[in-house]
Amino acid sequence: MAKVKEAIQWTVLMLAVCILVVEAASRGPKVQVFTRYPPEIGKENTFQCYVDGFHPPKISIELLKNGKPMESQKSDLSFHQDWAFHQLVYANITLDGKTEYACKVEHEALREPQTHKLELEF
Repeated sequence: MAKVKEAIQWTVLMLAVCILVVEAASRGPKVQVFTRYPPEIGKENTFQCYVDGFHPPKISIELLKNGKPMESQKSDLSFHQDWAFHQLVYANITLDGKTEYACKVEHEALREPQTHKLELEF
């Protein structure tokens, strides 16, 4: 009887560990880049990079102007019920039609950093 109880406890423990491993699995981020307002040349706007659905929470999100890092602000790191995290990084810009803006994301679920360009139509 004691061996059966021990076997059941061991099975429950292993099942719990398996569930935790699946829940904690690494998930790659989904990235969206956009402006807050419709783009207009010469008008101030906000360049935004929204990164969603990643786990674990350690991530690097950097806004680029012509390939060089630019000053930006970040929202608090938040999470969904399934423990997938999300964060918004943004910066004020004035569009001139020539400057290239992009968002560079590094995360352990990605094989290499990803760069997402802001595609605008004027």
